[in-house]
Order: sequence, then structure tokens, then C-alpha cells
Amino acid sequence: MHITLRQLQIFVAIAQNGGTTAAGMQIALSQSAVSASIAELERVLNVLLFDRIGKRLILNDHGRAMLPQAVSQLKSAEDLEQGFLSDGASLLVIGASLTIGNYLLPRLLADYWRSQGIALGDTNPPLQVHIANTVGIAAKVANFEVDIGLVEGPCHRPDIAIMPWLKDELLLVASPDHPIIQEYNGGVVPFGRMAKANWLLREQGSGTREELERVLMPHLPQLKSYLEFNDHEAIKQSAVRGLGVACLSELIVSDMIEAGKLAEIKTDFGRIPRRFSLLIHHQKKITKGMQRFIDFVTTP
Repeated sequence: MHITLRQLQIFVAIAQNGGTTAAGMQIALSQSAVSASIAELERVLNVLLFDRIGKRLILNDHGRAMLPQAVSQLKSAEDLEQGFLSDGASLLVIGASLTIGNYLLPRLLADYWRSQGIALGDTNPPLQVHIANTVGIAAKVANFEVDIGLVEGPCHRPDIAIMPWLKDELLLVASPDHPIIQEYNGGVVPFGRMAKANWLLREQGSGTREELERVLMPHLPQLKSYLEFNDHEAIKQSAVRGLGVACLSELIVSDMIEAGKLAEIKTDFGRIPRRFSLLIHHQKKITKGMQRFIDFVTTP
């Protein structure tokens, strides 16, 4: 084998930084050493990996094909090295979709860190969190940017292992002053009336949006919507102000329902059940730190 891990590290650094100087600063090598290494790698592979535009290096089609494999190999080497070291504190990187990240994960993390004997408040816990929608978190898992993904929506990527996790329910809600609530006074609202309502929707790629469309499309081929958001809290507050009908997790709206600021809309299909899931790349080596976290969050 003629390709070295150092060459792959340099290749990834250039891809991330767009040039040899910045890449050298990242991995503590001179610009000339970085240039020589990438030139040797291209010679060994007999292809160019970058387009040279002035001083910038931009991945070409060969480079784009190689990048995820190079990242995977470097991550595997790192995991292999860590596996032979003492079982000290590990730095996990967790990705969570918005419902989980905003409304469930803070409590889970506090309980998890306390179970590990970590004093909260002043200590930097050995874990990082990335929040995005379900599609974004799945992409981060696929690119080895996070160790574990916690998502509310379905994942269709063949390179990711999916572990069913917690049960959740989506509710249709509106302000008590909304015409639908006033007209039906807690009764079942027919699909024809729901089709006339303005919907407050999450953006495309959201797990909540995908699940809502899966359930409603056989009955409502098109949802009338003039407002779309990439944040559940904005949708909830818009619904409270009477701007439209919302579909949100019980985790998000239970407080407003109890306070009388939102009312649940009853329909023939009732609440929408779904499962939260854990995502892990098929090629990801599960470390002891990862397993501890997985065992904690999956224990009833």
C-alpha cells in the first residue's frame, strides 16, 4: 500500500481549508511539505484531486469521491488508537434534531453527566452537541462529523444504522380563538375544513414535516401554508397568536395546552405516533464512551 494516513490527513486538511498554507497551519506542517505531500498522493493515484484556481485548491470530481473515504479511514485509525489507550474521559460529539435538541436533550445530558460524577455549572462536560433538522443530522452522521445522531424523523440512508428509541406523539393545535376551535368546540374536525386552514409548517427536511405529510397526504393532497419556519418555538408562538394550525410534538406544546393558550384539534386519524431514533454510521466503531451514553439514554 502506497497511500499513508499522513497523506490522507493532509488531503482532508486542504479540502477543509481550501489551500496548502491554511492546511499546513492546521496540522503544523510547512506549506512546502503540504504541497509536496499532496503532489505525491496525486502521483500515486494517477489523478488530480483538486482544481487549482490561483492559490486556492478546490476539490474536483475525483477529490469529492475520495473525501468521505479519507475521512472514514482517518476516523477508523483514530478510533483504533484510542481503543488501545486507557479508558479515560472521551469527548463525544452528539447530533440532535430540533425537537430532541431543544426539549429533551438538556434534561438527558444533565442526568447523564450527574451519573458520571461530573459537577455541573463550572466543569466543561466531555461532550459536544450539534443541532439541526433530521436530514442535517443524518448527513453529519454519514460524514463522521458526529458520533451519534438523535433524530425525530425517518432516515433513509443505507450507510447509517437506525436504532428505534423513544415514542412520541404529534398533535394538531391552534389558538382557542382560532375559527376551527370556535366552530367545532372540541368535536372532530373534518378533512375538508382542515384543507381550508393556514398551516404553520417546518421547513423541508424536518422530521416533523415529513411525518405530517405522510399521514395527511392521502386526505389533504396539499397543505395551504404561507408561513414556514426552521424552529419549533416560532411555530408554537405563531399558533398561540392565532396565525394558523400547527403540528408539533407533545413535548413542545404540553405547557401551552395546560395553560389554555393552545387547544388540541381532534381529527379522524387522531394523534400521530412516531419514534425517535439513534443513528450511527455502519462503519463507526462504537467506543466505550459511546456505549455508556447509548446505554444511559436507552435504559427505561
